[in-house]
Amino acid sequence: MAFTLLRYGYPGRRHGQRPPNNRANRPEVITRRALIVGNYDAGKSINEISRLMGISKTTVRLWIRRYEGEGHVMTRPRSGLPKVTSQDDEDRLIAAARQSPKTTAVSWTRELQLPCHPITTRRRLQEAGLDCQVPAVKEQLTEANKLARLTFAQQYVQHDINFWENVIFTDEKSFSSVAATGRHCWRLPNTRYKARNISERSRSGRVSVSFHGWMWAAGPGELVTIDGHLNAQDILIFWRPPCYPLYEHMPFRNRTTSC
Repeated sequence: MAFTLLRYGYPGRRHGQRPPNNRANRPEVITRRALIVGNYDAGKSINEISRLMGISKTTVRLWIRRYEGEGHVMTRPRSGLPKVTSQDDEDRLIAAARQSPKTTAVSWTRELQLPCHPITTRRRLQEAGLDCQVPAVKEQLTEANKLARLTFAQQYVQHDINFWENVIFTDEKSFSSVAATGRHCWRLPNTRYKARNISERSRSGRVSVSFHGWMWAAGPGELVTIDGHLNAQDILIFWRPPCYPLYEHMPFRNRTTSC
């Protein structure tokens, strides 16, 4: 065929217009329109094309003129219905989402009295670059916690691998029943660990079970069930035989235990 079949894109697209997302732009529909132009280029008349393809002469003329005038047989962009939300509605929604990112679109639609369905509310948030993600769940660290962790890292950052091969890391963990919390967070990309996007752990106070565990350079140790919590002195006693059953199998059992 002596013509360019399609041009991907929408020439003459105006602001606020978008290509129709329906049957009108399916590949088989566009191919059929291209066949109309191809038959016309091959010398067939409008009447012959109409009989051959089983379509009206008006449709044949439409796509021949479209191709001759615009160089394509795509469906033109359409403006669609006007937005049901105003700029003020969208500004209030974005401000609310940034202030309370773990609220749902349904709640915002109701609380802000937006004149739209929650699906439209979600679409406005996504247009503003806010994605609905699962919030990070972790302990909220105080400034003292952060300073202590930084000091520890700076104190030992210069030690080589030989030092760390003789270090055991121990900790205890209490598994508690928790209250159900929201699982939505509307946030910008790369802001998962911002304070407002984190769900703090909530506990009911009913501890199910507590464990004490350890690990070192060769791998993890075993878990031991404990009652209550351990302080520094308890941990020292806990690591001396015969309190800790695996002590005799440790690589440095002859060394002095210290915190």
